[in-house]
Amino acid sequence: MDKRDTGNKKHPAAAGGKWIRSDKRLAIYLRDRFTCIYCLRDLHGADPRDLTLDHIQSVSAGGANDSGNLVTCCRSCNSSRQDKPVARFAGPETVAHIRRNTRRSLASYRKLAKAILAGDLEFDAQLEGLRKE
Repeated sequence: MDKRDTGNKKHPAAAGGKWIRSDKRLAIYLRDRFTCIYCLRDLHGADPRDLTLDHIQSVSAGGANDSGNLVTCCRSCNSSRQDKPVARFAGPETVAHIRRNTRRSLASYRKLAKAILAGDLEFDAQLEGLRKE
């Protein structure tokens, strides 16, 4: 178990992935198109252990677990970045890409994520609607 010192907040890794609801996690992956925000690696067929969420502002620096502070990230980039500020880790184009992604409403992605997790096979129309965004 990860025992990093993060002040009064526990580091999300210490919770073993239970720090975020599965539908919200999947919604963020959908919003970011299963692509690492930093290296642009396609994570559609990746080992699930290589698919992570990264806090834009680290928890140790006061960052929250809200969707505007979370992005899809491969394990390699997440480990390399650690708690460095995004501007020191990524270039200006990546920072602009992060802003665009995190400004998107998560509502439609969350609805789709819940349908997928519930095994609802009638979500094709919802998926088509997301493609038009």
